[in-house]
This record gives sequence, C-alpha cells and structure tokens, in this order.
Amino acid sequence: MTGAVLRTLHGLTYSAESFSDYLLDGSETQGLADLSISGGELKFEFDPQAGGLVAHTEYSIPRFLTEPEVAVLQRYTVGQWSDGIGSNFCQERMADGLAPQVLITNEQAVRAEQLG
Repeated sequence: MTGAVLRTLHGLTYSAESFSDYLLDGSETQGLADLSISGGELKFEFDPQAGGLVAHTEYSIPRFLTEPEVAVLQRYTVGQWSDGIGSNFCQERMADGLAPQVLITNEQAVRAEQLG
C-alpha cells in the first residue's frame, strides 16, 4: 500500500467498541479482572519517517501495572488488532476502500507506556 493511501487513514479512530469491553473474555486476561481497566479505542497515525501506519490503543487504569500485567495487556491488544476489533475495524473500512486488508504487526515495535 502506498504512503499516499496510508496517509488517508491518519487520525482515523474506531470508538464504536472499546478493547476493554472484551478484556475479560479470555482465560489469559482473567488476572486483569480486578483492575477496572477501561477504554481502548483503536487510532491510526501515519508515520512519515517509517512510511507506514502506527496503531494506538490507550487504556485507563487506576494504578501502574506490573511487568507481567503489561505483557498480558500487550498480547491481548495485539490479538485484538489482528483478529478482533482491529480486524472488524479494517473490514468496515475495506468496503469503502480505505483500510488495508491485512494488519501486519511488527512485534518488536509494540510498546507500552505508563503515564503518571
């Protein structure tokens, strides 16, 4: 997909459903059940230096997560990008010719930030 096409997706946000709505559906994420995690909208930003899209998903959490909790939330989020909410988001936009058919994740680029 060309940079010109990818630029058209800059700022596109999917907020019809939040990733946190499905957080407790899986056995791996059950350890996060008592954390009152909310939010989780999918937002795309075009990165001109990389020539590609960056997907952001931001959650609200009342305390800092431990490293294992962050790892679980990251795996869950990447899974939603590739076969859950993210896929549904792309499928809706594909009908309009606006989204890539395959969401490819660079696992090394996935990161978590905890803001104080």
